[in-house]
Amino acid sequence: MKSKIKGLKGKEPVELHFHDMSPEIKMEFLTCLAELKGRFGYIHVQKEKIDKEFQNHPDNNLIYNLMLFYLIENLVKSGYSAEHITVYVDQRSTDRAIKRDLARYLPMKVNPLLKDRRLYVKWERSHNSRGIQCADSICGSVYRKFEKNDSRYYDVIKPNFIIARDYLFGKV
Repeated sequence: MKSKIKGLKGKEPVELHFHDMSPEIKMEFLTCLAELKGRFGYIHVQKEKIDKEFQNHPDNNLIYNLMLFYLIENLVKSGYSAEHITVYVDQRSTDRAIKRDLARYLPMKVNPLLKDRRLYVKWERSHNSRGIQCADSICGSVYRKFEKNDSRYYDVIKPNFIIARDYLFGKV
């Protein structure tokens, strides 16, 4: 994909960002992900509907941690994890407390569901991680569907979603 972008723009990107890709490259990239039979999950949260208790919670990463747990819990309960699980998180946050809390919270909540297996949390810089760059494109597709009413990218990968929730937390 990077070489195709180089052919169009004259230089190879360091990192693939959904918002920087042309519509043609987005479609081709997502088609490749779909054909590889990747399995994806998302939770779409309407921020204005989140209860005030979550919005003002002292742990400003609480909702992120809860959503990540919810996705992993669904994968485990659906039988998609036969081995140890490693969750790769974008290292963009420099707040050590956020990283520490996530590294404690997820294993504490998920490991009891895994029985003899374990969950590990690792941080990577997005420009070094194809997985994080793929996740960016999946999230970009979901964002365009719900926030911009443009489902053309979402529709390409829709059959690959095994977890798709349109709302969580608060009042419907």
